[in-house]
Amino acid sequence: MRKFAIAAAISVLSASVWLGAAPSASAWPSFATAYDQARDSAGKIVCANCHLGAAPTEVEFPNSVMPGDVFEVKVKVPYDAKVQEVGGGDGKPVGIQVGAYVQLPPGFRLAEEKELNEEQKKLLESQPVGLLYDGTNPKHPKQDNILTVGPLPGDTVKDQEIVIPVKAPDPNAKDAKIKFGKYSIYVGGNRGRGQVYSNGVSSNNVVYTSPAAGTISKVETGIKFKANLQFGGGSEPVETEYENGVRVTVQGDNGKSAVIEIPPGPKLLDTTKVGAKVKAGQELTNNPNVGGYGAEEKDIVLQDSQRVVWVLVTLALAFVCQLLLVLKKKQVERVQEYEAQQQGL
Repeated sequence: MRKFAIAAAISVLSASVWLGAAPSASAWPSFATAYDQARDSAGKIVCANCHLGAAPTEVEFPNSVMPGDVFEVKVKVPYDAKVQEVGGGDGKPVGIQVGAYVQLPPGFRLAEEKELNEEQKKLLESQPVGLLYDGTNPKHPKQDNILTVGPLPGDTVKDQEIVIPVKAPDPNAKDAKIKFGKYSIYVGGNRGRGQVYSNGVSSNNVVYTSPAAGTISKVETGIKFKANLQFGGGSEPVETEYENGVRVTVQGDNGKSAVIEIPPGPKLLDTTKVGAKVKAGQELTNNPNVGGYGAEEKDIVLQDSQRVVWVLVTLALAFVCQLLLVLKKKQVERVQEYEAQQQGL
């Protein structure tokens, strides 16, 4: 467990750095803890609230497992490794980071170090897995079945695949709260930073639009401005100052002015200039987001070994019955052939 403890400490320290280095924070799991449920009644994982871009995510694991089995959940988050995304508050390009959310059926959990082979141990050292609800937040009791990985530098994730070793529960145990049967595993895979902070403020990794129809009356570049950014987990918003930003003023058709402050990262479109007519919702910048989020849901069967035995017994009996029928048919055919010969047919 010593290696696991070190990996967990590194993960916690990294999250602290991300949270403290606003606005370059990328500690995605902490954002999800701001919600009472990480997956709502409609089936949407809350990661989609901040990561608005769509990207494919695939998940692989066995169709069925036995009690006590250790199996791997593989989350594939493909992306273009040659592309860089907008970084933190300075807007400079950086390598894409990836992460995953895995919600297991109750009773399933992350496998312990003693239950892993050497390859899996090394993998967990490079890709630490944590609990979304680890019991440190009084709002949420500890839940061993909701796991998060990342954010991790994309170039460190082999084959763009995140692998999580999972231990299946034993329904025959005295304290078991799960039965044999079919269950669902819910997975979210992400690459790149989000577009919205927990309090609804846009990040510098999103397209900026005009809030009203009117005429652009002023475009100021190289400005400083402040924004209150909330980094999830029920934390208080942090006042953050941007430098080298852009301020666009739109004189609305209704006579009111609208001011749009754009942090460094998104680039103004050629059409965003003084005197230009704009519509409500019209894009003022490009969309710098090169990442995306995707979710997947698949079923897994927790098999009862006794059921498997009885299935095999049933199949064996069926085979024997079929064999006896074939032998009986052959016997009848021979008798009929003999009788035909006796009758001179």
